[in-house]
Amino acid sequence: MATVTVKPAWPEWFYPANLLTELRLLAVPVIVAAVVLRKPGWAALIFIAAAVSDGCDGWIARHFNQRSALGLYLDPAADKILIAALFLTLALVGEMPWTVTIIIYIRDLCIVVSAAALYWGAGFRDFQPTWWGKASTTAELATAGVTLLEAWSTNGLFRFLERVGWVAVVSLAVVSGIHYAFTSAQRYHAQRA
Repeated sequence: MATVTVKPAWPEWFYPANLLTELRLLAVPVIVAAVVLRKPGWAALIFIAAAVSDGCDGWIARHFNQRSALGLYLDPAADKILIAALFLTLALVGEMPWTVTIIIYIRDLCIVVSAAALYWGAGFRDFQPTWWGKASTTAELATAGVTLLEAWSTNGLFRFLERVGWVAVVSLAVVSGIHYAFTSAQRYHAQRA
């Protein structure tokens, strides 16, 4: 299929793909409030809409050739903010084990520190997501959604999928964290050479 080029005559903040990402960010406090108020059905519904928008914004940006510097940073930041806020809130209300939440927080902190070291220490600015990082984010989003559905429903399938999700999230967080550490070290040494 041919790519359609449509470059809007307005600032990047208003590109359709970036607007979807911005709406996803605005949904975060609403989802958190729904979890805290013990309205998991509403939280799940809004979360699923936010997760679907995550796929749509990328497709729109690629299909209409509207990739932007803002979108390059805003989209993954929105994902991380959504995941971090939701996992913390789910742990606080007892729907998510603290160990799962702490492991993803530690991994993300290590990635931020490594990226900062690469940026300031070696001038490296080309941070592309890896397959392991994308798999980890996908598992986190899916697990958060299933955890919300499990809190809303008494269906045993959601309970089972929730437990599988926790294992997947922890496993992928560890693997992607190790992969990122090795990749960062290689990039640092290559940039310094």
